[in-house]
Formats: sequence, structure tokens, C-alpha cells
Amino acid sequence: MVCELAPASWRLAGYAQSTRTTHRLPIQHAPPFNLSGQSGIAGMRDEPVFDWRTIGALNAVSTLAQVGQFGIAFVMLPVWLAQQGLDASQLGLFAASLWLGQLPGLALAPRLCQRLGERRVIVLGLLCTLCALAWISLLGWPYWLAGGFLSGFGLGLRWIGVEPWLYRIAPAQARGRLVGFHETLIALAPIIAPLLANFFGMHGQAVFWIGAAFTVAALLPLALARAPVVEPAPQAARGPWVNPLRQAREHVFKQGLVIASVGGMIEAAVSGLFALFTQGHGMTVNQTADLLAVFGLGGLLMQYAIGWLADHRGVGKAALVCALGTATVCIALALSMPYALVVAAVFLLGGFITSFLTLALIASTLATSGSMAGNVSTMSMVYTVSAVAGPLLAGASIKASHGDALMWLTAAAASVMALLLTWWLREPLPAGPVQPAGR
Repeated sequence: MVCELAPASWRLAGYAQSTRTTHRLPIQHAPPFNLSGQSGIAGMRDEPVFDWRTIGALNAVSTLAQVGQFGIAFVMLPVWLAQQGLDASQLGLFAASLWLGQLPGLALAPRLCQRLGERRVIVLGLLCTLCALAWISLLGWPYWLAGGFLSGFGLGLRWIGVEPWLYRIAPAQARGRLVGFHETLIALAPIIAPLLANFFGMHGQAVFWIGAAFTVAALLPLALARAPVVEPAPQAARGPWVNPLRQAREHVFKQGLVIASVGGMIEAAVSGLFALFTQGHGMTVNQTADLLAVFGLGGLLMQYAIGWLADHRGVGKAALVCALGTATVCIALALSMPYALVVAAVFLLGGFITSFLTLALIASTLATSGSMAGNVSTMSMVYTVSAVAGPLLAGASIKASHGDALMWLTAAAASVMALLLTWWLREPLPAGPVQPAGR
């Protein structure tokens, strides 16, 4: 959903880095245990040793850090800032700064991991988030934009620091299940954060303390993780540089680019400016927090159905269903409805919108030209750049009209996606099974 549900593009690049290493290296520590429970040198001769303590610790790091770095910073801080009097354009700028900060974080993290090690990069990312939360809580506009950028930067560092490390030491035969389990854990962040913020209150500094507590707590399991002994990989011969966007000539990659370019804009706009929509309909801040939790719950529970549809009907048709569903639900939300129906509509909207990242990732893995890592990285950058533009466009539209402009703009963008996908669905999809992808 990834997504991380997740924001966004941060899950795509982490998956891209994890695909670069497919071999398993034994962890050289004592006493070693294999999967059958044997220990000692004899057990090591039978099958490789897996560091389950580190696997569990890294899953805990992602789960805790995601609540503070994404659930609070990306989902709840815009709601808190709306309570401080930010208008639509200012809130759009802040939401865009969060996504913009991810770009240098995603770009610099792989090289920093090589020079400093994954553990130090993760710590650096967590410290960036703590500094960003303190900065935003103490200062005011326009300095909040720098805090948003720093928060996104820290998320990018932590994401690339954790996920390739985790997937590299995972058992190859269980890697798919581990990815799914990991992405399910981090998908809890946009559910837990609104519930806690609503419980402790949105008007004071509680939201910052919640984010800081979960971010600091992520350091505890990180201390339990054992860094594996990694042998240096042989230097690969450098060939001519190939523009990864050339894969756009492929039918399935075209679909992925459309899904990523429109889906990123939609997810960032809705998650960043949802508080302005609820304010326009007279909802309280507590109701807004509850609806955001419902939005995250829909994104978590509906991924299985969307994945089944992609497996059996193809990525294009699954994305078409999500685009049409998004447009329909947004039009319904822009109209007057009872609160119970609003809750149901937001649940569906969360499921449809958070599926765009997963579907774009699946499309990139189906491209036959180029490397999988390069294809996924390209899709990641497209999604992130689109996510930067989404809140800016939505903020300007809301400021010029009303909070309902968020839903009308989202419905229009989803309709454009549906039209483009319908156009390309006239061509046959390439044969072959669809590989599941985690958010």
C-alpha cells in the first residue's frame, strides 16, 4: 500500500533496493541455528543460517518509526496545522514539502549506507524526524516548511536503511511472505496515529509527543539488530547509460506510469488537505481524526481484494476499477451525506487510493526491458514528483473555491486516469503471472 500504505513512494524505492541482492549470506555469530533447530558446524553444512532476531528487530523498527515519521508527520500534522489557522495554499505547501524532502533522502541513502552502514543511516533518519518535530512545535510559518522537508528527508533515509537490510537477510523461499508481513505492519501507522491523536487531543502539543515517543522507541529494537557480515560484491563492468523511461514504450510500463503520475498526486492531496474538506462540512477535529483512521483501515483491508483483481484480470483493469471507484466516491463525498455514509465512503476511498502505488509497482516488475531495480526506482521517482504537485494544485483550488474542491479535483484526476487506461486496455496485456507487491 508502498506505502509504505506510505506514504507514499518511500515503499517503492525500498523495494527497488531490496531486489539488488538475491543471494543469502550466512551470519557469522555463535551459536548458529538453522531452520531445523540444529546448531553447530554440522547444521551450517546442511542449510544457511538466518538471523531471526535481526529480522524481528527490523520489523519492529519499521512499525514504530512509521507511526512517528508517517502517521504523525504526514497524516496528523496537516490536521494540527489547519487548527493553527493555515489556509489552503499554505497547507498545500507544507504537504508538498513533506514529499519533496523524500527525494534527496531516497537518492542519498544508498550511498550513505555503503559509507556509514545501515544502522547509522537509520539513526540519522530518526534524528531528522525528531529535529523536525521539535522545529515545527517551537516555530511558526513559514519555518514549518523547513520542518516538513526535514521530516520527509528523515523518512527517506530510514526507509532505505531498513528495507534492503531486512530483505537481504530474509530466507529466499519466504521473502514474499516477509515483504507482505512487513508492509502490513507499516500500514498500521495511518490507523494508529489518528486514533492516538484523537485520544490525547489535537489542540495542544500531544501530537508531537506521540510522534517523538514512537520515533525514539524505534531505536530500542534497532539496538538488538545484528549487522550481517557482507562480502564485497565484485565490481560490475560499466556499460552505456540507458534512459529507464525508454521502457515507457512497453504497454504495461505505460500503464504503470499513468497510475504513478496520477495516483501520487491524488494520495498526497487527499492525505494532506483532508482536514480542509472536513472543516468545510462542519466536522470537528475529532471526527476528522476518526475519518483518517477509517481511511487507513480501508487501505489496509482492501489491498487483498485489489491484489486478487490484479492477479486475475491484470494491472490495467484493476487500476481502472480503482480509478472509477475513486471518482465515484469523491463525487458522493462532495455532496451532502449523513455521517455514517461518509464513514463508509472514506473507507472505500482509502482502499482505492492506496492501491495505486501497489499497482504501479506491479506494472514496473512486469516490464521485460531494463532491470527490475531500475524500473521500480523510475516508478518511485514519478510517484514522488507527482505527490509534490498534488497538494499544491489542491491547495490552490480549495483557496479559490471551497473545501469540496479537493474531492472534485480528485474525481477529475481519477477520471483522466480511467480514460487513459481505457485507451491502452484496447491492446492485449503481456502473458505471465503477476507477482504480488507489498506497500
